[in-house]
Amino acid sequence: MALGVVGMLLLIKAAVGAPASIQATTNAPTAAGVWQQVDDDGNVGALVTITEENGIYEGQLSRLYLGPNDDPNPVCNECPGDRHNQPLLGLVFIEEMKQSGLDYDGGTILDPETGNIYHASMHLSPDGTKLTVRGYLGLSVFGRSQTWTRVQ
Repeated sequence: MALGVVGMLLLIKAAVGAPASIQATTNAPTAAGVWQQVDDDGNVGALVTITEENGIYEGQLSRLYLGPNDDPNPVCNECPGDRHNQPLLGLVFIEEMKQSGLDYDGGTILDPETGNIYHASMHLSPDGTKLTVRGYLGLSVFGRSQTWTRVQ
């Protein structure tokens, strides 16, 4: 079967255009990646690695930025249960987050300084470079947020 020039161009256009539209859908940004956590005073406290498995997102402390007088191997003295006295480095402190577009809900976040576990939500910026993480008690209005920056 011979294709004319127009037929060949349409075939090439369809072949090139199809993967581009599929790629745009599958390459939408997610919260998975490495994030720089900045505290309320603007100091970098940690790098957080967020991973996804079977549609569930979790976050762990993957690097700590410690002060000169800080314990070089801090542990979670206040953490409840099996996380009590576990090293902060590698600690999973965001759990059970489920994605809905750019929003993530249904999970919890642990404050390693107090051992308190809060309801959590996250919102990813449309360009995928900022992640607003919110921990709260009961209603989202009773909480606080931090905005983290994706590490490239």
